[in-house]
Amino acid sequence: MRLILFPLTSVLLAITGLAAAQTPPPPPVWDAQVGASFVGTSGNSETSSTGADFSLHRRWPVWLFESAASAVRTSDHGVGTAERYLGAMRGQRKLEGIIGLSTGWRVERDKFAGINFRSVLDAGLTWALVHQPAWTLDGLTAAAWNHEKPTVGVGVNEPVGVLQAVSRVPFGTAGDTTQRFTFYPNFKRRSAYRSEAELGAQAAMNSHLALKLGYLYRRSNVPVPGFKKTDNTTMASVVLRWRAAATIQ
Repeated sequence: MRLILFPLTSVLLAITGLAAAQTPPPPPVWDAQVGASFVGTSGNSETSSTGADFSLHRRWPVWLFESAASAVRTSDHGVGTAERYLGAMRGQRKLEGIIGLSTGWRVERDKFAGINFRSVLDAGLTWALVHQPAWTLDGLTAAAWNHEKPTVGVGVNEPVGVLQAVSRVPFGTAGDTTQRFTFYPNFKRRSAYRSEAELGAQAAMNSHLALKLGYLYRRSNVPVPGFKKTDNTTMASVVLRWRAAATIQ
């Protein structure tokens, strides 16, 4: 994992330093983007790797709606070696000060990690901890219900929590770097907690095209029997972006 994290972190730090002094504009009323990646080999080896992701944000003065989806699949000589699908949506409403209300739903399928289907429905509070032109830091504390259908064994329905911190460092109008850590404590089986750490960087090539780098580390302390505790995903993709001309003031 260190061999992957070190060069990726170096890239993120270098990109961040390109325009740290520039002040980014206010966020648009809405923005959307679609990313795609592909790697294939033939001859002595026959492998392919495809990835796709989507995100959408819609903003109002006190409301925010966001959704995202991603898919990753790799194969070797036509046999799948990795396959993961993820979808999520969240609605937020600002309250007084730094506090807000939030509810979200996340669904996931990863048979190579032992999960045929996982659903996490949560509701709780958001925390606008730091909101400066050069850096933002937002937190989430929520109670949730976790429903799982593993590839081996019986299904799971358990109360869990969601503790999350998301950091964003913009570099002018060209792009940004993001850092996310999410912890899922399990209130029924305390040892069955999960966590995720994600690093990302995106730099614009023009008004509609951008390059995106991402790294995701996932850990399940009590995985499905026969599967490992940790998974790592590294991705580079070309992104097509759209955004509204109007901004939220």
